[in-house]
Amino acid sequence: MPTYKGRRCKFCTLKMDEIDYKNVHLLEKSLSQYYKIVPRYYSGVCIKHQKKLSSAVKNARIMALIPYTR
Repeated sequence: MPTYKGRRCKFCTLKMDEIDYKNVHLLEKSLSQYYKIVPRYYSGVCIKHQKKLSSAVKNARIMALIPYTR
């Protein structure tokens, strides 16, 4: 398994405090090819933004902006 120790959180570097569920293009970058949420150790996102990201993805799925499966 590859290590990603030196990676910075992309949301912290962009100083994004909120992650909007309507920004589908941003959310799709953090999903796998089967529309599962990519874990922190692959994406390099901090824990604060990972929780906000997962809730935004779940809200977008409920609003039918992102499919649940392929």
